Amino acid sequence: MDFMIAIYVVLSVIFLAAVFLHFATIPQGSVGVVTVFGGYRRMIMPGFNWTRPWERSQTITLQNRAMELEFKAITVDQANVYFNCTLLYSVADNNEETIKRAAFSFASLPEFSLSLRKLLEDETRSYVATKRQAEMIGISQEVVFRIKANVDARIERWGYRVEDLRYNNIHFDEIITTSMARVVAAINERDAAENEGQALLIRKTKEAEADGSFIKIKAEAERVAWKLRGQGLSDFRREVATGIHFAVDELVAAGVDPNYMLFFMYTETLKYVAENSSAGHTIFLDTNPSRPRDIMEQMSAFYRVGDPGLKK
Repeated sequence: MDFMIAIYVVLSVIFLAAVFLHFATIPQGSVGVVTVFGGYRRMIMPGFNWTRPWERSQTITLQNRAMELEFKAITVDQANVYFNCTLLYSVADNNEETIKRAAFSFASLPEFSLSLRKLLEDETRSYVATKRQAEMIGISQEVVFRIKANVDARIERWGYRVEDLRYNNIHFDEIITTSMARVVAAINERDAAENEGQALLIRKTKEAEADGSFIKIKAEAERVAWKLRGQGLSDFRREVATGIHFAVDELVAAGVDPNYMLFFMYTETLKYVAENSSAGHTIFLDTNPSRPRDIMEQMSAFYRVGDPGLKK
């Protein structure tokens, strides 16, 4: 009898231990989905959790996960474009309904990854199929946002969301790359020629403007110079006339024939020529005593205009 009681006690302890000592540990950044005979029962939080022997737990991570993809697309003009991109995704949130969709939308994580990969490839290929190779040199950020939004809307039904999408490398076949390099080189040469032409035109225009300004300034300077020369000559003649008039008045006041002024000017001119001549010219003078009188009469007749008011 005592043996049977001991057996019952041992079996009870084992049963209670199996019932109450069954537990599940959920890592930080994850949640646990508990099922009973395949049906959803509840959601457990990170840490230590007691479970019943007939319950099974599945860990769903809430952390970001990354996926790297390499695939090929064809443009509308039949050019092959090779993509290398990185997709960052995670569970949309920690709500119970979202966790249930993330846990039961696919039978396994590899099947979800395959579907997500094919979805991103199809969205990218659909976009590339509407573009030419020249338009695929660089995908703008706006296009990346559009592809990301389309993928995000599709996987939202699965309980996931796209955190980030980056196209790390986009390249073409070697023959296309070579031809595009030649096109770019030709465009650069054309732009360089246009820029050089514009620079030459600007330089020539500035030189012409500078020449025109110089000619204008030079002409203005010459005009002013000639004006000043004319004024100087006019002032010189005025001063000469004033000096002669004053000298004549002095001679008249002294009772001397004013024609001696002309003779004096004649002899001073000969003296100036003799002193300043650098070619060694010889000046011949007439020594006839009547010659000075003849010279004065001739000069007087030359300078006389109307009635000069002089006494003979």
